[in-house]
Amino acid sequence: MMATQTPTDERLKDQVIRQALVGDRAGARQTANEITDRRYLREAWQMMLFVESERGNVQAVKDTILSCPDPSLLASHFYLELPQVFVKAGDRSGAIEIAKAMGEAGVLPLIGIAAHLAEDGDIVGVREALSHVDEDLRVMILRKVSAYQPKIQRLDGLNLVKDRTAEADSLAA
Repeated sequence: MMATQTPTDERLKDQVIRQALVGDRAGARQTANEITDRRYLREAWQMMLFVESERGNVQAVKDTILSCPDPSLLASHFYLELPQVFVKAGDRSGAIEIAKAMGEAGVLPLIGIAAHLAEDGDIVGVREALSHVDEDLRVMILRKVSAYQPKIQRLDGLNLVKDRTAEADSLAA
């Protein structure tokens, strides 16, 4: 009689990754629940998150974040940058949804989203991103953004006047 071999945590992690790659999110999560070694468990959850983010599936990313049994398993540089990846890809609302799903870890990414949108002159987007941040912090950031907004508009106006002058000079020649 041959004894059944229990899969090692490393093999289970590899299985989670294979399941995630073929789109079996439920199976990947179920397999991940069998992993006991925290190192492999962390790798499994981070790979599930990475695969879904590469697919650009906001809902799957949120579901992965919310279904993770311990948020510290996801903590990494990639995790904190994840909302920025979506905002840079043009999915502002998806980026905000992901940052909100991150809970406390999402506060800094929300501020990053707001900064990115402020650079683009999207003040409505800045307000939307910051609406999910503590009120005192939100007010402080919005004051800073408002203080820079008139300067940006003046610079744009000066550049516009300068460009028109250069155009008139070239037409006169």
